[in-house]
Amino acid sequence: MTSQNSPGSLIVFEGTDGTGKSTQLDLLHSVLQDKGFEVVATREPTEGMYGRQIRDLYNNRKKLSLNEELELFLADRKEHIDTLVTPALASGKIVLCDRYYLSTVAYQGAAGLDPSDILKRNNFAPVPDLALLLYAPIQTGVERITKGRGDTLNDFEKEDYLQKVARQFEQLTLPCIRRINASASIDAVHRTVLNHVLQLLEK
Repeated sequence: MTSQNSPGSLIVFEGTDGTGKSTQLDLLHSVLQDKGFEVVATREPTEGMYGRQIRDLYNNRKKLSLNEELELFLADRKEHIDTLVTPALASGKIVLCDRYYLSTVAYQGAAGLDPSDILKRNNFAPVPDLALLLYAPIQTGVERITKGRGDTLNDFEKEDYLQKVARQFEQLTLPCIRRINASASIDAVHRTVLNHVLQLLEK
């Protein structure tokens, strides 16, 4: 399934923790609104029933098996697509999503599940028109989380695990992916993001 059959556009932000996805999504959201586009900003995991269960795993991931964890992500995504993403795309809006199924492939793949199988199990999800994959050294991301935000690393943010996640992201070769070096300044990354997005929307 692709979003290309809809009047709207689906743009997703992907990458390891601490690469600035949320910051860049907010900046893009503001610019597109100022340009007169109808924009919906959202994220996964969602705030829905399944998304809240996923967030409960952040500090105790061992509560579920890897397959049970994957089922939660799939259920959350199905609900998200049915209730928000598909209706927004059908009405011609631009949907900006902070994490989508490429994160599931990378994070659950790094935990030991088969990435190609995870991708197949997400075939119900609209393919993004653009997947902005932000990358930076893992240590940089960890420092942004701990020193920049003052947060404690959760069970999905441990440094050795994030190294494995980064390798999974590196292996993804889907046509919608645009890789962006997130080690640059926020403004520089924003300019690169905006360049990719405007190229898409001009089509």
